[in-house]
Amino acid sequence: MNIIEVKILVDEKIITETLNRIGVGNLKKKILFPSCYLWKSDDKYYIVHFKQLFQLTRTTAYNNLSEDDIIRTKAIIFNLKNWGLIEVDDDKIEPHNSYVFVLPHNEKHEWTINHKVNIRNITDRN
Repeated sequence: MNIIEVKILVDEKIITETLNRIGVGNLKKKILFPSCYLWKSDDKYYIVHFKQLFQLTRTTAYNNLSEDDIIRTKAIIFNLKNWGLIEVDDDKIEPHNSYVFVLPHNEKHEWTINHKVNIRNITDRN
């Protein structure tokens, strides 16, 4: 599995909160499905797609990580880097023209955020 290591430049709570507002949004129902999470393992940080988290736990739920999922993950990492929240090797996030939905912080209270994984239940099983 190809996960991308990042160096965090701000408090990890800021990155976690930001990632909670990035993903696939249903504009009509105002439901957001976050795509990626900050995962820490062996004192290293990674931005991972939620389907990769299931792979880390060796479960078969969402065992269908697609090329679009990888592209979306890299686009999210690209944004986090541009916003000054993380550092990442440029060769890991080649240029893209992929759109990702970012819910503005001031609209968060108007939306339902629906997580498909509970990161707190994920442990390093490598």
